[in-house]
Amino acid sequence: MKIFDAHCDVLCKLWDKPELDFYKEDERLQAGFPELVKGNIDIQVLACFVPTHVPFGRRFHTVLEMLDIFHERVASEQFLPIYTKSDLDHCVLKGEKGAILFVEGAHALEESLVQLRTWYRLGVRGMTLTWNHGNAIADGSGEPNPGGLTSFGRTVIEEMNRLGMMIDVSHLADPGFWDVLELSKAPIIASHSNVREVCNHPRNLTDEQIRALIANNGVMGLTFVDFFTVNEERTVWIDDLLRHLDHVCALGGADHVAFGSDFDGIPRTFGDLSSSASYTQLLEALLKRYKQAEVMKFVHGNWLRVFGNVLQ
Repeated sequence: MKIFDAHCDVLCKLWDKPELDFYKEDERLQAGFPELVKGNIDIQVLACFVPTHVPFGRRFHTVLEMLDIFHERVASEQFLPIYTKSDLDHCVLKGEKGAILFVEGAHALEESLVQLRTWYRLGVRGMTLTWNHGNAIADGSGEPNPGGLTSFGRTVIEEMNRLGMMIDVSHLADPGFWDVLELSKAPIIASHSNVREVCNHPRNLTDEQIRALIANNGVMGLTFVDFFTVNEERTVWIDDLLRHLDHVCALGGADHVAFGSDFDGIPRTFGDLSSSASYTQLLEALLKRYKQAEVMKFVHGNWLRVFGNVLQ
């Protein structure tokens, strides 16, 4: 069974450690190409995340450096760039592996729609609106007294809708979530967020948000971050993650939940999910718990639908 994973940070790691080779086995890479092959991952979203220590004036250029790494060292006949719905359909029909480029955090946008359109022309097809902190678009989930979208943020949402870019609300504070849902004319996603009712963390979605995402025909990607999965300090396992999946399905979200691992951006891994290769263990656990048709939705079908509805 083929896998579609909606979030990893391998490009950031390749940028930070230029000696790494995406195509060679290396324990430092959780989502390198050999791991994707072992895990049977056909489509992987690659996020360009600019570390917060990079100063204003260098952030946009840092994204360009990561995009250059993708085009020079990652994209190949084995791992095709996906820019359009037609590209997505081609990868699925031909059984080929493909990559979709995102930017994680609009702090890298540096308050410029010109730069957003430039990213788009270079292949970026989605953006996580914030990281944990506030930016010119909105406040992140780590802000103590967060607000919603700014006027510039509203303009960005409208432009992303026009271009056919995926709007990703993971990391966004609650007020911004509701503003985006009201404003966007296209389905939205939360690429890597878990369930707040199961694990009380501001990065996770509330039941009210999950129901709203369902009504929007959007999708949330359950993520493999241990402290978004359980509140206790302990080793986390696949069974802990499946409690989140069970909860979303109980809310009527079987057609609106998938996975976004956050591999290569995770400080600690699960005991039984340590790299993209471990998707085989997750798949086995899913098939023991759910019908095959449901599992197919979780691991690729739901993402294919929402990306197919937004990409042009």
